[in-house]
Amino acid sequence: MVDDQTYVSESLWGSPVSSIVFGGQLAGLSLAAAFKTVDSSYVARSMHIQFIKCVVKVAPVTFKVQDVASGSRFISRTVQAFQNSALVMQTVCNFIMEMPPDYQADFQYQKAMPDEAAPGSSADCPYLLDPQGYPNGFPAKIWVTELDSDLTTPGPPRQRIWLESPDGQRRTAQLEQCVMAAYSDVHFIRVVVRPFGIRVIPPPAQLRKLVSIDHHVWFHQQADLGKRVFVDTWCSRLGSGRGFVQSEFFTHDGRLAATVVQEGRVDIKPEMPQPRPKL
Repeated sequence: MVDDQTYVSESLWGSPVSSIVFGGQLAGLSLAAAFKTVDSSYVARSMHIQFIKCVVKVAPVTFKVQDVASGSRFISRTVQAFQNSALVMQTVCNFIMEMPPDYQADFQYQKAMPDEAAPGSSADCPYLLDPQGYPNGFPAKIWVTELDSDLTTPGPPRQRIWLESPDGQRRTAQLEQCVMAAYSDVHFIRVVVRPFGIRVIPPPAQLRKLVSIDHHVWFHQQADLGKRVFVDTWCSRLGSGRGFVQSEFFTHDGRLAATVVQEGRVDIKPEMPQPRPKL
């Protein structure tokens, strides 16, 4: 912490085959910085991120928080992230005073969780994010169980995964939301290229660009991330070099915890036809 509105990252991490920082960690750190400027009675309602430049792992990131609205129940903060004095990311974080679970209990409904196999009944084994091994420093170990892991075979632009952080930590509601913000970018934008059978790690030469531009999270209710969370992700449209992806997060007992929307920049090199022999 530099002052009560400026915070600096301690460690950054991402894929071992890339110099770029994992966007989910940046989302979690931005939300954590904003939380430091509000009372513990508030939880996040939504966050809206604009990625301006790629963030590399070799230099720290400075997060500067500004108070833009402070009402009795609703609060908003902006967070600007800088690396090497350049603006790399900006976020709007919206907070609401936490209400008891039975508030307006007679006037509630939600979409049902898809009926999918839970970990243990699937043939796919869970692995620690990421299978190649990330360095330490992230606030939670994330176990991933993929239900659609064969990404090299062309298929519909959809994926389903279970996430879990069984670390035994007792996290506050605010810290749980910071981890959820990190969850929100796990294996997210890659669903865009699934119809073409393109694996993103390690990226093939054909995939010239696949990065997030905007990232939005709406927090509906609290989730215990020490237990399994089901994530259903799909791409509604890919065109003009942009992919639009949506995702829904359900708790292990079927409650809709969060909705995520992201637009990414996609640049795929067309495969050149092989020359025919002259003879």
